[in-house]
Amino acid sequence: MYIKKLSKNGQILLPAALKKNLGVTDGEFVYIFHEARQLVISRHHEDDHLNKVIFRNGRYSIPMELRNMLKISAASQLRLEAHSEKGSISITNLDNMEDQDQFSYP
Repeated sequence: MYIKKLSKNGQILLPAALKKNLGVTDGEFVYIFHEARQLVISRHHEDDHLNKVIFRNGRYSIPMELRNMLKISAASQLRLEAHSEKGSISITNLDNMEDQDQFSYP
């Protein structure tokens, strides 16, 4: 697990270990989509109409509509986790997690 922040351009730097886990190379397109209160980056998906982003210099640009959905800003702390069995990486906005915990009831 890694904790990261977005650049001012909405990009996130993917650590080398996650890049290797995903098996992505520079210039390759991957799918990025919203699923269960997090973003998922995956090399494969059955829906060809999903957002696609290109991997450049170790970075992905997260589309504005997805940033808005998860309330991600340059100040947000993001948790990155690799899921090798799925061939994907999940990105969770930790700021949103804290907000939801405040409203959780036993």
